[in-house]
Amino acid sequence: MKNNFLDSILPFQIDDKNLRGRFARIERLASDIIKHHRFPDKVCKLLFEALLLTILIGEMIKIRWRLSLQIRGNESIKLLATDYYAPKDQGKPANIRAYADYDKEATHLNLDTGLFAITIDQGKNMEPYQGITPIIEGSLRKSAENYFFQSEQIKTFFDLNITKKHSEKSGRNWIASGFMLQALPDEHDKKYIDDKSWNILKERITEQTKDSMSEEFDQYRFLDNIFQNSALTVFKETKVKFGCSCKRKTLLHTLSKYPKAQLEDMCDKKEKISANCQFCGRKFQFSLKQISDYYES
Repeated sequence: MKNNFLDSILPFQIDDKNLRGRFARIERLASDIIKHHRFPDKVCKLLFEALLLTILIGEMIKIRWRLSLQIRGNESIKLLATDYYAPKDQGKPANIRAYADYDKEATHLNLDTGLFAITIDQGKNMEPYQGITPIIEGSLRKSAENYFFQSEQIKTFFDLNITKKHSEKSGRNWIASGFMLQALPDEHDKKYIDDKSWNILKERITEQTKDSMSEEFDQYRFLDNIFQNSALTVFKETKVKFGCSCKRKTLLHTLSKYPKAQLEDMCDKKEKISANCQFCGRKFQFSLKQISDYYES
């Protein structure tokens, strides 16, 4: 039977050790993210890595509004940007969007150096928090691990798998899975995992996730195989879907702050200003009068 654990995040914890983690598996979300773009495979793969990191981290820290991940490269891949919008109500899916900018003329697409930034915005009347770390060895996974080690001194491991299904006819050509594990500081007499046991767990996760793309995949057996005799607690999964926050009113508000002369320079021959959302491809168009009326109101 085909497995229905797709476009979902599964939280879990190990009760006899101070470990917590998340496992995510996406398919439709991946297709929805790129359907308005023609990204090369290398860009798709990196964007899905960033996407997996975003949804794993966003669910882990219980975002009330938005978590954003921005990777700014110094080479042919310029930007990877992702947003995780927390579920508005219990049981509802989280909304995700992502976008990439790269050098269309580049022979080789590289992301070896640059900055890895996470922004946590808990909503109205809350000051956003941003943490920045350099890209480590051209690896988004290692950069995310370094982020947690630097900002919170928490031992963290990520495992990311992205596969393109060349024979797929439904348009869902990609499937991806991500695993996040954290060893928390010792508390309440729980045993803190030693380095040897931590490394054994990492090897076991890497080995087991090789099979996470199959249709017969069972997420519960998968976790049991990794943690074996440990006291494992699995929580209710969170669904994820594509969702963009772009709004006509928000863009109109932004344009209303520009000087009139600058707005006139933006106009086309029909005296209209056009703007496309980079994430969802939605097209907006405004007249100078609409912008002026909004400003005056």
